[in-house]
Amino acid sequence: MSTTHSDLCSAPESEYCQSTPDIGMVTPTHTMSSTDRMEHSCSCSIHKIEAKDTPPFPDQTFAIRERNTGRYITLVEGNLCVRENIGDQGGWHWICVETQGWLGFRSPVSATYMGHDTNKNIWAEHKHHKEHEYFCARKHPHGGYMLLKRHDDELWKITVSNDFRLIETTGDGTLWDFVKVSA
Repeated sequence: MSTTHSDLCSAPESEYCQSTPDIGMVTPTHTMSSTDRMEHSCSCSIHKIEAKDTPPFPDQTFAIRERNTGRYITLVEGNLCVRENIGDQGGWHWICVETQGWLGFRSPVSATYMGHDTNKNIWAEHKHHKEHEYFCARKHPHGGYMLLKRHDDELWKITVSNDFRLIETTGDGTLWDFVKVSA
């Protein structure tokens, strides 16, 4: 059975709460506040996630969480989307890097960087950190960070589409929390 990008990102979260042959994910269900340290009760490899108002900084690993919903930017079978149940496969870890002052986010699983295509989609396709993979984060007065993407001579905001994919916009962006991941 083939699963499309849209199916992986928009399927109900309950479909991924147990291991399946198609997806192979075991995911805990939990709620986290933005100031608590969470101990997971599952047997997965996620032991502690420190959640506080942490700015993204090079050489640190983060889970990037949508502030209003608690969903995480996740790489699911090569497709970038936001997911509530992040599982134990590591597709939600992002190593922050810096090139010429620009931030980038590399998946330790695929070694690909978040970037954008020519249709305003955010993806993780390339194993280099060049102009299409340049980001910056701006602190928001209501908490969290706006994730901004270099788009020609402008900075566009990153937001979540109706089918849970990441896209660029000149309108309102999404607020993100950068949750430093520790073992």
